[in-house]
Amino acid sequence: MTDLIELALGDDSAVVSTTGAALLNYTVGDRPVVIQMSAFDGAVLAPWPNRVADGRYDCNGRSHQLPITEASRGTAALHGLMEETRWAVTERDGASVRLRTELTDSPGYPFTLSLEVAYSLIEREDEEESASRGELLVQASARNFGQEPAPFGFGFHPWIHPGADRVDQAQLHVPADTWVETDARLIPQAIRHFDTGSFIPADHEPNEASCLLCKDFRALRALGPAVLNDAFGTPQRGGDGWSRVRLRGADDRTVIIGMDENFRAWRICTGDELDQGHRRRAIAIEPMTCPPTAFATGSGSGSGSGSGHDAIGPRGKLSAEWAIALR
Repeated sequence: MTDLIELALGDDSAVVSTTGAALLNYTVGDRPVVIQMSAFDGAVLAPWPNRVADGRYDCNGRSHQLPITEASRGTAALHGLMEETRWAVTERDGASVRLRTELTDSPGYPFTLSLEVAYSLIEREDEEESASRGELLVQASARNFGQEPAPFGFGFHPWIHPGADRVDQAQLHVPADTWVETDARLIPQAIRHFDTGSFIPADHEPNEASCLLCKDFRALRALGPAVLNDAFGTPQRGGDGWSRVRLRGADDRTVIIGMDENFRAWRICTGDELDQGHRRRAIAIEPMTCPPTAFATGSGSGSGSGSGHDAIGPRGKLSAEWAIALR
C-alpha cells in the first residue's frame, strides 16, 4: 500500500510517496513547481541513474547482467531498481520526512546497501533580498553493508512545471561544459566540449540529434522547439561547490535546481516521447552522481566530465544533496 506524505511550511507544500520515495509534487503558493507526468515522477534513481547499455557491466572481476527494462528500445537497464520499492518512514514532522530501504542481492546487482532519502521544506536566507525564502532540500545517502566494493550512482527525476502549458515558452540555463553525444538508443558515444564563446547564429539550421550548438544552454535562452533528452557533464559550480540549473517560466518566475559536488552530471528531458496529454508539458531536470552507462566505464570521475560511477567500499557511505526553489 502506498502512503502519500504531505509536507508544508509557510507557502510551500510537497507530496512524497513511500513507493520509490518519490517527490510527486512541490508547490509554492498556487504555483506548481514539481508535477506528475506518468514517467518516473520524482523517482529516486538508484543504484544507477539513466541507462546501462545492454544491462551488462563488470565489477570485482565478475560480469553481471541486469534485467532489460526499457521496453521501447529493448537494449538497456533504465533508472535503477527502486521505482516500485516500498520505503519505510523513519522520521517525520510537518515539514520533513526521512525514508529508508534496503537493497539486497537483486538480479544482476549482488550487493547489499541501505538507502536513505530525506525531504525537508526549509527557509534559507536570501542574501540578495536580505530575507528568508523557502526551498525544498533533498539529502540522500547509500551505505554498503557487503564485503566487496559496490558500484553505485544516485539520480533524481523531478518534472519541473514551465509556468505555462508547454515548455516551449520557457528559458533554460544549464551551466555545464560538456554534452554527452548518444546513438539512437540514447547510449553515450562521445563526450563533446562546448566551445568557449560559442553562440547560435540567426540563420542556424538545427539538428537536434547531434548539433553541439543546439545543446549549448550555458547562457539562459529560450527552449522553443528544442528536443532534449541529454546528459551534460563538467558542471560549472559556484563558490559553495554547487551547480545550479535555472528554468525561467513564461510567468517570469524562475525555478532553481541545485546539486552539491557529489553530483557530477545533469540530465535534461523535454518529454517529447510521452503521450499526447503529457508531451512537453514539463521538463525533467535530473541531478546525477554519474552519467549514463557509467557502470560500463568504471569507477571515478574519469577525465573530469563525470564519466564513471562511485564505488562504495565495504561499510563505506556515499552522501549527496540537492535542492529546488522558486524565485
